[in-house]
Amino acid sequence: MLELKDLKLSYGNTQVLNGVDLSVNRGDVVSIIGPSGTGKTTLLKCINYLAKPASGTIAFDQVRMDYRKPDSTAVQAIRLRTAMVFQQFNVFKNMTVIQNVMDPLVVVQRKSKEEARSIALQELERVGLSNKVDSYPSQLSGGQLQRTGIARALAVKPDVMLFDEPTSSLDPELVGEVLKVIRDVTSSGITSLLVTHEMQFAKNISNRIVFMDRGVVAAQGSPAEIFDTPTNPRLAQFLNSEHSIQ
Repeated sequence: MLELKDLKLSYGNTQVLNGVDLSVNRGDVVSIIGPSGTGKTTLLKCINYLAKPASGTIAFDQVRMDYRKPDSTAVQAIRLRTAMVFQQFNVFKNMTVIQNVMDPLVVVQRKSKEEARSIALQELERVGLSNKVDSYPSQLSGGQLQRTGIARALAVKPDVMLFDEPTSSLDPELVGEVLKVIRDVTSSGITSLLVTHEMQFAKNISNRIVFMDRGVVAAQGSPAEIFDTPTNPRLAQFLNSEHSIQ
């Protein structure tokens, strides 16, 4: 379904991605783990061209593109089939919850306001926010803001969901409510890529784990292979470090 080959990207003199290869099958739930600064978020952003690799290729079913010669039609086609949930919520402060969810449906997909509202109400109920439809972001907790972001992403009916550390900006007591929603989303069968530091959660919901280190995919495998019997020394060191701070 989705294949990235030899992605390379630098910011100034800093090499962030150094030849990343990644394949995702339809229905996969892939968690991407690894130390901070190793390119996990950047990799997600390359998929929908929010970050622009210097080289490499992407294939999304029949859509193919060489990043050295980006094609606006291909970029738009990929963006229409993906939806991203950001660390910092990225909701519009001057819009109510339901207006935030309706916005991409009206502006991007050109749906009528009536149809957009109906879809938005369904997705807000799905994430447990049917009682907050007319609230503004300033009236919401961090967990509610992130659930609004998830509802907005789901509303456009993407083929692939991209979660970029969706709990990293939340207070600890709010993490559980967002993880529950993500668990419900991934269990519905939608193809998902999740960058996370929640190791146990990644182990429980994923069928594949990707470990990134120094801008490359250093190891990948089933949750049991990665967490229970790691053979890569750097992966084992990372997991021991993560365990020591939990």
